[in-house]
Amino acid sequence: MIPRLVTHLLTIIAFMNHAHAATWEKLPSLPEPNGGCMAGCVGGKIIVVGGTNWRDDMKRWLDTVRVFDPATKQWAIGPSLPHPLAYAAFASDGARLYMAGGADGKRARREVYGLDANLKLVHIGDLPMPVVFAGGALQGGRLAVFGGTPDPDDWSKVTADLHAVNLTNGISSPRTPLTGLSHGVGIPAVAVAGGGLYTFTGAWLDPASQQVRNVAAAFTFDFASNSWRPVAPCPKPARGVSAVALDDSHIYLAGGHGTDAEGFLSTAFIYNASKDRHTPALPLPLAGMTCLVRCGEFVYALGGEDRKKHRSDACFRIRAAELLGETQPKL
Repeated sequence: MIPRLVTHLLTIIAFMNHAHAATWEKLPSLPEPNGGCMAGCVGGKIIVVGGTNWRDDMKRWLDTVRVFDPATKQWAIGPSLPHPLAYAAFASDGARLYMAGGADGKRARREVYGLDANLKLVHIGDLPMPVVFAGGALQGGRLAVFGGTPDPDDWSKVTADLHAVNLTNGISSPRTPLTGLSHGVGIPAVAVAGGGLYTFTGAWLDPASQQVRNVAAAFTFDFASNSWRPVAPCPKPARGVSAVALDDSHIYLAGGHGTDAEGFLSTAFIYNASKDRHTPALPLPLAGMTCLVRCGEFVYALGGEDRKKHRSDACFRIRAAELLGETQPKL
C-alpha cells in the first residue's frame, strides 16, 4: 500500500514539474479581429471564413476569406464570399471546409458550401430550413448539423434537431432529435471522436425568466442506431465553448461564456470518451469564445469574442500531444 502511495505521489510531482513546459505559441495576428467565423484545415493551411467584428459601436458582418500558412507563418487574403456569413455549422476534412446555415447580418441562411484549397466555393445543397448558431462536425462523408435557431434574434426558437448532409449530393436527412433536454440548444460544442458525435454545453432561453441559460449536459449520437444517450456533463455550464478532437478518444473543450458574473472564460477540459469523464486541462491563452482548429500536429486558437461588442485578432497554437500531456491526473 505504501509503495503504491509513493508511486502515486511521484507521478503527481512529475506532472507538476512538467505542467509548466507546455505553452501556447503566439502567432501573427489575424488580419482583423474576428468572432463567429468558420475555420478549418484545408490543404495544410488554415482557412478563416466570414465572421463578425465591431467598429464605431456597429457590428460588422464579414464576407472575407483569410488564409494562414503554417510554414511561413503569414496571412493572405482570398476572394470574398457572395454574401457576409457568420455563426454557421462547419467542419473540415483536409480537402474542403464545409459550412451550413449561419447568418448574413439580416437573416439566417440555408446554404451548404464547400471551400477547397484553391479557395473555390461550391454550393453543395441547402438545409431544409435556415439555421444559425448550430454546431457542426464531419462523420462518414456527412456534415452533422445540430441545434441552433431559424431566427438569429430569437433564442426561444432554438431546437435540438439533428440533420446529416450528404456532401456528395447535398441531400440533408433528418436524424433523431435530442430529447434528453427539455429544450433546444444554441452554440453547442460539437465534435466527433471514435465515430460518435458528441455535443457539450450551449444555451437556451428560459421562458419563465426570459433569460438565456447555459447548459452543462452532454450527449453522444450513434449514427448506426440513430440514437442518443447521455454522457458525463461538462464540469462548467457555459455557452460558446469550442471543441476539437485530439485523437479518437479525447476532445479538448475550451473557452466560452459563463454566468454574467464570470464573463468570458479561458477554462478548458479534456473529455475522455472511453472513460466518460472530464479532466481539467491547459487553459486557453485568452478568455473568450475562440475558434479551435486542428491542423497537422497543432491545435490553433483563432480570435473570438473576448468581451461584449469586441472581438480578438489573437492567434495561437499548441501541439495536440502537449494538450494531452497536460491533462491533470485524477486524484
